[in-house]
Amino acid sequence: MVLIIAISAGTWAPYQPGIWAPLLIVPGDVARNVLSYIPFGVFGMLALRRTDIRGVARVTAVAIVFSLANEALQLYTTDRVASVADVASAAAGTLIGALGVRWLAPK
Repeated sequence: MVLIIAISAGTWAPYQPGIWAPLLIVPGDVARNVLSYIPFGVFGMLALRRTDIRGVARVTAVAIVFSLANEALQLYTTDRVASVADVASAAAGTLIGALGVRWLAPK
């Protein structure tokens, strides 16, 4: 999580509104978000000690809430752009990591 927060950090400006571009899709940014959230899915599943589909759903839901919080905080930065695509790519990365753990877990 610290890595994700560090990647999302920007120049804090609480009295200047940030940029909200809900449909902005930048392929490099999407790829970076997916890759940075894969470990979130892996470590989330390991922390839950579950390998069932409910564990995958829980970890993905936590990642979505965490990503939404990051995007909300980016509305108070001058150099970051908040986007729904970032939340979707975070969910996708988490899902990949969580499903990887589920797939590799001993049956």
